[in-house]
Amino acid sequence: MRKATDGGSIKTISETRPSNVTPFVLEGCWALDGLDQPTMRWLSKIAKRKHVAVADVIYQAIESFLAKWEAEAEVETKIIKFPTSLKR
Repeated sequence: MRKATDGGSIKTISETRPSNVTPFVLEGCWALDGLDQPTMRWLSKIAKRKHVAVADVIYQAIESFLAKWEAEAEVETKIIKFPTSLKR
């Protein structure tokens, strides 16, 4: 991923990553080095409460988001639009 700097040059995220952050991928799917520490703690807290892995929490969140997105898209096709009446 790239982002522009104030000087107009472009740096990759890896160039701006703090030295104490090691990039890693969870279960071969999720690049988690882009998540901040509070988000990782929040995901870990949810995982511990549900007795599941952090990857499972991420999968559940994505599945929930997609289900909501698909449901909202279906609503648009189910709404019957009647023609507006002309002024009398």
